[in-house]
Amino acid sequence: MLALSKKTDYALISLAYLAEQAGRVASAREIGEGFQIPVAVVANILKCLQKKKILQSTRGVNGGYRIATDLAAVSLYDLIAIVDRSDENCECAYDLETASMQLGPVAAMHLKLTRFLRDVKVSDLVVPGHRIDVPLERVRRVVSKARELELTLAD
Repeated sequence: MLALSKKTDYALISLAYLAEQAGRVASAREIGEGFQIPVAVVANILKCLQKKKILQSTRGVNGGYRIATDLAAVSLYDLIAIVDRSDENCECAYDLETASMQLGPVAAMHLKLTRFLRDVKVSDLVVPGHRIDVPLERVRRVVSKARELELTLAD
């Protein structure tokens, strides 16, 4: 099963929150505490996104981050590369370019996945009104399992 790293997941959560706060700044602490994500991890991710000019930072007591670019111009592939790749202050989790050097069926699958990741824009995932919908039956399944777990824990 294909899975995105926690850092990419946290970056998407942070960008979604900032997209909903259009025009207002939000701190790493606000995002981290609001979504129960380690604040230090969120701060590192936001710093990486700011260095790549996706976010703009404001210093001071009322400082924080806001979106600085059109998220329709940023692909999911780009976001993964920014957040998960080695950079001066960003730790490396997975190198997409090195993985593409494999041969055979794995290489073909990798190329298709890379194309897909380049085609999906961050705005498709985080901007209100543009998000890709989660199928309703999937949401119902998750809610049902959560209710079952609550009932089990209550007994």
